Amino acid sequence: MSKLLRSLPAALVAIAGVSASWAVADDLNPPPWRGQPGSTFQHWTFGPNSPQGAPDGGMNNPNGVPNMAPSDGGAFYEPTAGGRVGVWGVVGGSLNFHIPNDDNPDAIAKFIWIQVTWQGQSLPGISGVSNHDENMGLVGDPSTAQLADGWFHTTWLFSFKDCPDFEDIFVFNNDPTGATILIDQVVIDTICIVPAPGFAGLALAGLVVGARRRR
Repeated sequence: MSKLLRSLPAALVAIAGVSASWAVADDLNPPPWRGQPGSTFQHWTFGPNSPQGAPDGGMNNPNGVPNMAPSDGGAFYEPTAGGRVGVWGVVGGSLNFHIPNDDNPDAIAKFIWIQVTWQGQSLPGISGVSNHDENMGLVGDPSTAQLADGWFHTTWLFSFKDCPDFEDIFVFNNDPTGATILIDQVVIDTICIVPAPGFAGLALAGLVVGARRRR
């Protein structure tokens, strides 16, 4: 179990129950809320037939079709690289992900769980902004594991103070030397936290308070 998952209150994990069965090759650390009301799930493996644009099949987002587009310049696509199929190289640009959501006025927070499979000299950078011009806030520290083939898998947890119509997420090169970083897969889960009466509402509110204290 990752340190990110351990950082979530046990009450939320219990409420979430069993995650939905959607999974892809490097979906190694799914959030406990996957498949629950108010959540979305989308992933990109950048295969030769779909190196950008809509996510791969099996996504769950009732609010619209997510999209990925590389920035102009600074990113290039390779059909094979590092022993893997369908890889983006990022030098000075970014991979830009647009995630539609539901602007729920009753929401007290939004959480974004991001998994990236990568190869390079330093951890990829992640940032994001909502249609309300709010920047994503990092919750806790990212969790990284080295895979058997030499690639790395990192999970981040971010939050917003409300639930926007959409957020734009940017995966960029964070290496101060400018050395190329390779991106093989991106998995994005989100959930809007809407308190309900009783135990579940109290537990979700506790998650929000705990997350804000850790930021």
